[in-house]
Amino acid sequence: MAAGNGRNSGTASAKGLSSFVLKVVAIVGMTCNHAAYVFAGHLPFVGECVLFAVGGVTFPVMAYLLVEGYRHTSNVKRYALRLAAFAAVSQIPYALYLASNANVLFTLLIGLGLLYLDDHASSRAWYGAGVVAGTLVSLVCDWGFLGIVMIVLFKYLQDQDGRQGRASLGTVALPVLVAVVSLGVPALGEVALSGLYALPALLYPLVGCSASIPLLAAYNGRRGKPMKWFFYAYYPLHIAVLGVAAQLLFP
Repeated sequence: MAAGNGRNSGTASAKGLSSFVLKVVAIVGMTCNHAAYVFAGHLPFVGECVLFAVGGVTFPVMAYLLVEGYRHTSNVKRYALRLAAFAAVSQIPYALYLASNANVLFTLLIGLGLLYLDDHASSRAWYGAGVVAGTLVSLVCDWGFLGIVMIVLFKYLQDQDGRQGRASLGTVALPVLVAVVSLGVPALGEVALSGLYALPALLYPLVGCSASIPLLAAYNGRRGKPMKWFFYAYYPLHIAVLGVAAQLLFP
């Protein structure tokens, strides 16, 4: 998500997927996911299932790109301020058309703070206190506690793996599987109790989140085409467009 330093150098393989491609995937996924919510009650059941299934790929990709952005940014403070500004702007259409909690950019902002604290805290006790505080704040945000766990796990596994410039299956599978299980088990119970109307909620983690694993494992460490500002700006803009469209079509 941030401009990379050296990510187009020879240390990264030209094969696989660049961060630009992953951002495009996230854009498609978030658009599908939010369309499913905004147009709820006006979509055919199959269409709702497809939109939720595709939408599930979004957050794992965004969380992983956050960790990549943190590793490669030349100015973490500027990165955080930019993320905070877009989170604040995005809250307006998000609150109008989607939900009353804080949008996912705030979750990413908290995650970014914990990534920085992991590397710069004066002691592990201070880091632990930061994790507890960040986790509590995240409870009012989209993806909340689970989102923070995924971000921290992505960084921890990459640190342990020691690979530079590209992903591996081992560093991306566990955080995503945590999400698949955490979201999938309750959704499966809902389907068992209430029937197929709850199927979209199951397809979100089972198909969408799971699909992010091979995509992230194919990441080659290269930035590709720059999309920093468009990627941020797209988040509030597409929510506003979907919301206005729903009001015009279904007043």
